[in-house]
Amino acid sequence: MRWLALALALSGCYGRHDRVYAPPDAGPSRFEGLWQVAQPDLAPVSASLYELAPDGRFVERCSTLGPVAVVERARDGRLCSLVGPWSSRAPDELAVEGFCDDSVRRTVVLAVDWGEDRPRAVTIEKVGGEEEGWSSGPFAWRWTPCAAAGADCGLCE
Repeated sequence: MRWLALALALSGCYGRHDRVYAPPDAGPSRFEGLWQVAQPDLAPVSASLYELAPDGRFVERCSTLGPVAVVERARDGRLCSLVGPWSSRAPDELAVEGFCDDSVRRTVVLAVDWGEDRPRAVTIEKVGGEEEGWSSGPFAWRWTPCAAAGADCGLCE
């Protein structure tokens, strides 16, 4: 069973599901819409396009070199792919359910430092309640809402 979960995670099937979730918060969120998550320090640039749907779905639309919305625990290399559902707990906090390589779901809470129309920085606040020891892996990521940078989001074309 574990190999099946790993195969699904690696194939990208984890992000595409028909199940509908309702985010726990009410009203529109500034996180709704298309987002490009990129690792600009990796050459060629690794990037994924994600839709944060109003009903809470977190859908990977496409990726250049594989999914980018992944967090890693330093002490043991544990990987968790962000698969949804998502919710915004506050205007500067995004929570996305992650599926980890030990077949455990963990909530990944991201702190967002907003600039005028896009994040200046997105940092990992906690994963499954753990507040330390998690990162975006060896390469930093950049989260960009496509509404603020439409030309940067032509990834799927």
